[in-house]
Amino acid sequence: MLVELTSVSPVGGFLIFIYGALIGSFLNVVIYRCPLERSIVVPGSGCGTCGTPLRWWENIPILAYFLLGGRCATCGTPYSWRYAALETLTALAAVCSYLHYEGLNLQSLYAFIFFCLLLVVFFTDYDHWIILDSVTYGGMAVGMMGGLFMPLRQDFQFFDFYLLPASWLATWGEGPWLNVVSSLYGMILGASFYWAIQILGGMVTKQEAMGSGDIKLAAMIGSFLGWSLGLCSFFLSFILGALVAGAMLLGGGRRGKDPLPLGTFMAIAAWVVFWMQGRFWDWLWQLTW
Repeated sequence: MLVELTSVSPVGGFLIFIYGALIGSFLNVVIYRCPLERSIVVPGSGCGTCGTPLRWWENIPILAYFLLGGRCATCGTPYSWRYAALETLTALAAVCSYLHYEGLNLQSLYAFIFFCLLLVVFFTDYDHWIILDSVTYGGMAVGMMGGLFMPLRQDFQFFDFYLLPASWLATWGEGPWLNVVSSLYGMILGASFYWAIQILGGMVTKQEAMGSGDIKLAAMIGSFLGWSLGLCSFFLSFILGALVAGAMLLGGGRRGKDPLPLGTFMAIAAWVVFWMQGRFWDWLWQLTW
């Protein structure tokens, strides 16, 4: 089985889909319980209305929703379709990472972990206006240290390392350690950028323009994307937020000063930029001109 997972094959893709769905089921628990400060371990999964514990087959990701007809087998209370959709989305993201990085390896795991973190951020911020510190702080550590196993980012391509002395080049030339430097720059730049917006926005609007969770999320995104792609991600998140806010204003669904969960847009933008990588710069240049 290890051979099928470490190289691209139909069996490996199927196994990765199953594992991804199981992880998606766990993420459902995290998204539901953590903002309420409840344990993700005990009690076991049960109906949110009658409290009846779920049987083993009622915990099968994706399939259980259809087997139960989207309702509790005991009291008949309907379940949200979002649980099965999130499990399916997570499973597909796992398969995409597996195919893109040609097997189960550190690079595909790095991409999948980033997706899972962003998915939790998206829904907790959308549902409760909360971005969990455990997600952002843990994500910063993974983003920085995991960069050692990723291809060299484009952040430092403007610098000709061969201008360094030969002795320096042999020791500190091009290498994955530069990704750690890039992550550190990205964290500092992201946190500083959003902190400045928080201060200036508060002065202009006389209300809180941004929560501290958004600042920590920006630092986490910077640790995964580096400083240059991190900036692209932040730019794109504001575009998405402005488009949604404009559409809601035109539709009469909100007022000008009503806040929006910025973390949801930051999560979407970060994932788009992560997959596009350097192609995002090309797309942005063509769009500009």
